[in-house]
Amino acid sequence: MRVLTWNIWNGGDGRLDAIERVLRAQDADVVALQEANDRGAVEALAARLDMDLVYGEANSRFAVAWLSRFPVVRSENHRPAVLEKTLLEVELEDALLLTTHLSAGRTLADEPRRIAEVEAVLSCVGGRECLLVGDFNAVHPNDEIGKPPAEEELDHVSRRPIELVLEAGFTDCFRALHPDARGWTYLAHRSWARLDYVFASPSWTVERCEVVVDAGPASDHFPVIAEMSTAV
Repeated sequence: MRVLTWNIWNGGDGRLDAIERVLRAQDADVVALQEANDRGAVEALAARLDMDLVYGEANSRFAVAWLSRFPVVRSENHRPAVLEKTLLEVELEDALLLTTHLSAGRTLADEPRRIAEVEAVLSCVGGRECLLVGDFNAVHPNDEIGKPPAEEELDHVSRRPIELVLEAGFTDCFRALHPDARGWTYLAHRSWARLDYVFASPSWTVERCEVVVDAGPASDHFPVIAEMSTAV
């Protein structure tokens, strides 16, 4: 199964054609979108790609969505109050997939909420075998970062949320295959950090995981695509 995760930036406003071109080129079986704020635009995108859509309204305007070529057996949108956005779960015939988008903010004061969010996400996962993907607004504990543009106002590098996911038994698919690569996904026009992830529980095997750096101006994030298989 080929899965792609992408923060499409403010609902893909004015960039739907460019987003479609990237998704067609990557030819993923399932696509997780963050900042899918414009439901009509996402519905149009799913129709153009001939994919089923599951839409997740959020606790803010920053919705998420799944697009799938495979039939969706069941879906659930988890919206605990601690989440600034949401956690959208879809079950396929032989796979459980979840996507989320943790809160932003580059100061130490922003960190407790992001930690509480990832704890809530892991509680909803409940130890089930799954893929967990999305924009975590945090970096791997061992990742280097670059120099962000001044408008980012970086006062704190968030790492604990990713540590918690790893401690829960998930594999960081990109880092597993590329132990020394930067893999920065943000910002697209001046990348400096890896904020977007495909995490896999132990039953999954990652065969390929790449950052799609030729996505052009379609978003302020690069997508991440992975090819996965599972014995379950």
